[in-house]
Amino acid sequence: MENLDILKAELIERGKHLGFPVIGITDARPFDLWCQAVEVRRTMDSKVERVLSRLTPYPEDLMPDARAIVVAVHPYLPYPEEFPEGVPRYSAHYVEYPGARKAVEELARVIGQRGYKVMVEPPLPAKAAAYRAGVGTFGKNGLIYVGEYGSWVTLHLILTDAPLSCDSQSQDLCLCGECNRCIQACPAHAIADDGAVLPGRCLRAYMLSSEFVPVDIREKLGTRLLGCDICQMVCHRNSRITRQARLPEDDHLRPFDVYALIKALVENDRKSIEAVASLIGSNYARPQRLLSSAIIVAGNFGQPKFVPLLIKTLKHPHPPIRAYSAWALGKIGGRESMNALADALKDETDERVIQEIKRAQEIAGLSECRSDA
Repeated sequence: MENLDILKAELIERGKHLGFPVIGITDARPFDLWCQAVEVRRTMDSKVERVLSRLTPYPEDLMPDARAIVVAVHPYLPYPEEFPEGVPRYSAHYVEYPGARKAVEELARVIGQRGYKVMVEPPLPAKAAAYRAGVGTFGKNGLIYVGEYGSWVTLHLILTDAPLSCDSQSQDLCLCGECNRCIQACPAHAIADDGAVLPGRCLRAYMLSSEFVPVDIREKLGTRLLGCDICQMVCHRNSRITRQARLPEDDHLRPFDVYALIKALVENDRKSIEAVASLIGSNYARPQRLLSSAIIVAGNFGQPKFVPLLIKTLKHPHPPIRAYSAWALGKIGGRESMNALADALKDETDERVIQEIKRAQEIAGLSECRSDA
């Protein structure tokens, strides 16, 4: 066995111990198939540019002498659709990813210790790399399906100048056949008939957004805080794993209680915020974005107990947060909400927020009329 074959064998063996039972390797050629798919999406969705601008299809732009891309697959068990009362749903993907991200750094040391360059998690299209490395095929929901694990996986890349032998990609791009379950189940109609996922419609693209989330999207988000697994939950290719779905441990649920979470964010309770960050990573737990999503969830829960907190967030310096607070107060309704909206309208200067407050007043007023009838 040549030295590079030994290195590859060590990489695969070490990967198993680190939580990567499947590892594939592809070369460092440009991702032409991905480029073609992007061109198609550009004609369908104006927001695709912003989402894809973080990636490059050219590995040599990141490492001029790159020779191989290692794709490590970390499977996990999903959470069920229903969460305990008061706790918004979040995806297991975001809890599993930080640990796997650390593990892939350790995996990269197997290569680095041999004197080769490594770049962990380079900004390359991970799903395209996974397909080309032979670890899986695409679903119509745009996700990679890896054998027995389905799409319940996180994908991790290592770019290297080590000339590792490559694995063969599947002859099939997609194994979904005539099934359209994911397309039909998507609440935002974000999956085109050809399987292209449109970022401008996908609910997940709006979660933790710093921009104004459209009202119809807020409604469709329901009580989801982070992640939307609907297209995976309904998929028959995932059924074996989906049947094993289980709730997080209580210690992992408690920090996400939406009332306590909003209260902690309003009061800048660092300990509570750090408890969330320890589970999903600090990037997803940025206070302002987390507060935005939590307020939308509170509006969809629709419980009067949120009103005092929402009155406080109605004065937040970030306009979208004020807008969501007004929207949520309108949905919850009641005299206290109506008074708060009227007071806020007197001082509001942002035109978008003013319109949100006026809409909220109309909705709350209709609710008040129905309750008086």
